[in-house]
Amino acid sequence: MLDWISRDGKLLLAVRPLQSFASGFVSVFFAVYLGVIGLPLWQIGLVLTGGLLCSTAFNLVAGFLADRVGRRRMLVLFGLLAAFSGAVFAFVSNPVVLVPVAVISTLGYRGGFGPANMLERVILAQSCPDRRRTRMYAIRSTLGSLATSAGSLFTGMVVLLQAWLALTEAASYKTMFGVYAVLNLAVVVLYSQLSREAEVELPPEEDLPPLSPETRRNVLKLSLLFSVDSFGGGLLTSSLVSYWFFVRFGLDMDAIGVIFSVSSLLAAASFMLAARISERIGLINTMVYSHLPANIMTMTIPYMPTLAASTALYLSRALLSQMDVPTRQSYVMAIVKPEERSRVAGLINLPRSLTLAVSPSLAGFIMQFMGLSLPFLIAGGLKAAYDLALYFTFRNVKPPEEEREG
Repeated sequence: MLDWISRDGKLLLAVRPLQSFASGFVSVFFAVYLGVIGLPLWQIGLVLTGGLLCSTAFNLVAGFLADRVGRRRMLVLFGLLAAFSGAVFAFVSNPVVLVPVAVISTLGYRGGFGPANMLERVILAQSCPDRRRTRMYAIRSTLGSLATSAGSLFTGMVVLLQAWLALTEAASYKTMFGVYAVLNLAVVVLYSQLSREAEVELPPEEDLPPLSPETRRNVLKLSLLFSVDSFGGGLLTSSLVSYWFFVRFGLDMDAIGVIFSVSSLLAAASFMLAARISERIGLINTMVYSHLPANIMTMTIPYMPTLAASTALYLSRALLSQMDVPTRQSYVMAIVKPEERSRVAGLINLPRSLTLAVSPSLAGFIMQFMGLSLPFLIAGGLKAAYDLALYFTFRNVKPPEEEREG
């Protein structure tokens, strides 16, 4: 089974559920926990922003150094950092300590630690044939989404720990951070098993060729477009959407966890569908045709009159909004040379990460002082504009497998 994926590829596919489960449950209650220990909403937004800015710096460093230092070494380092952050949150209560740790490790971000995910995608791109690349990314995304769904359900343990063990609210959250630390240690063990085939052979540094002109043009355009999409997405991080459900409808963590769990299951169902559709109509078409309707839904979610209506629309959006994830990852890796992939992954994420970093703090300010639901409208509009611009800019730039078929 999956004999077309290399051993390293299978190891990284095994990593994804652990990462996603861990970040899945922490991201749901992270903003609420920061509120429990006394941070106001606008400061919570700044913490999320600071974390994403730090992740941006790590992305850039990893993109340019990983092929020299070693991808496996850097992945192990990032895994240890994630485990360390969970351990600190499990044993320390002082916000003066917790805030910088959260910022450095991007704790509370549902996607997991950015540079580790970036390096995984680069390694995976060389772990299978071109024609199976999108399907492989779809499998990875499906595993991640299923695990995120389970992690969201696991959030309900916060309530159960208080009932079963008579823990305080803060103590129950600390226990969950301990689980997060243990899971990331397991990730480190898997990273350490990667082989030399996960690396790429490069010439001496002084002879390292620059990116080709075509790659530079594509990277610049994609970076600008992805930054718009990320800015919109950063206005609606899982932590902030969870906070919105918590304040707007007074939902407990177990109920919020169920909503996020179902949304992740729906997203998981869409990933393999996206891979199949892209084989018929192409990667760019699949990205745009699924993403645009989802963003129109985003703009209308908070204006539904009831919890049931808002939840139903949020879940409907989840079925479409993530279909561009495996297709986008595959597309970026497909249109550049193998020896350019690490650098491109670092560069293309730079403006994307910067805008993603700024938007949570802006969203926190908007939600507190201008309107709790306003970020939904702004995010949906920006992401819809991105979809249209992406289509008209890249509809004729084909990955190798589509050129061969054409």
